[in-house]
Amino acid sequence: MLTFAAVAASLTVVACGNEGIDQDEADRIQERASQVQEDAQRTAEEVRAGTKDAEQAAEEIQEDVNGLANDTIDAAKDADIPDEAREQLEAAQEQMNAAQGQN
Repeated sequence: MLTFAAVAASLTVVACGNEGIDQDEADRIQERASQVQEDAQRTAEEVRAGTKDAEQAAEEIQEDVNGLANDTIDAAKDADIPDEAREQLEAAQEQMNAAQGQN
């Protein structure tokens, strides 16, 4: 679920790209979000097939999500984005931080 929350928040920022986030940066974030989602799906398939340990897979996915979230938040820090998008980013960051505290 956290993966999808981070991806959704990233795509919200990308959608606001013309309001302050550099378009090249927005494109890079969108590509990274797609890659994280694809990697998470591939990893889930590996766990189901028994070729990857579930705990290891969760750690790998969490690292990818954290990187994506940090990139997204960094891109949005100085951008002129709507309050709703900023709130979504803050919520995703809070979830990420809470998840990190559990590991």
